[in-house]
Amino acid sequence: MKDQIQYGNTTIDFDLEFADRKTLGIKVYPDKSVNVSAPQESSIEKIKEKIKKKAPWIIKQQDFFLSFHPLTPERKFISGETHLYLGKQYRLKLHFAKYESVKLAGGYINVYSKNIEDKYAIQEVLKTWYKEKAEQHFNQLFNELKPISKGFYEQEPQLTYRWMKKRWGSCDKNGKIHLNLELIKTPKKCIQYVIVHELCHLKYLNHSNAFYSLLEKVYPDWKATKDRLERLMV
Repeated sequence: MKDQIQYGNTTIDFDLEFADRKTLGIKVYPDKSVNVSAPQESSIEKIKEKIKKKAPWIIKQQDFFLSFHPLTPERKFISGETHLYLGKQYRLKLHFAKYESVKLAGGYINVYSKNIEDKYAIQEVLKTWYKEKAEQHFNQLFNELKPISKGFYEQEPQLTYRWMKKRWGSCDKNGKIHLNLELIKTPKKCIQYVIVHELCHLKYLNHSNAFYSLLEKVYPDWKATKDRLERLMV
């Protein structure tokens, strides 16, 4: 069932389910949704009272996940439009050509295509170019940074990347680091931060105090870089 509580000026919506358990469980997911699992005999009043006590933590988790949501405004893919690459702004310039290609020159991302009036065709050409650049830079940065994990992770971490809608990166229990290809539009320092952040998840698959202590140890200026990443509109 769906319900909500009010905490100050913030409304926290949550999905409630009853289960065979002794304590209340609260989970916050990357899409900012909140799931509450309560003991069978719990009253709604008691449940809401406990959720209110955890409200600061819930909001903190939601804000954290929000900071990792790529903020992608609608693009028209026309000449003169601004696009980002490694944190710098470039103007898009479309050129009619028989073969598709992309060249970076003079403050412009020059796109060559026989379908320059087709928004989706230009988008696909750009995505292919971004992916090629991401493969180059992501692999280089990952190889430079992965030795960080040797002090707390015995296996060899692996890197994968794909387009994601809601996360800059993630780490799974099998030791795979997943990066969002959208990161190629951000400064290298931001890419480094996300890689280090996910490497730390090889030891702690959560955002506990222990996780942040490890992150602070291996990447002392992570807060400033995270703030920079949050401000980006890619």
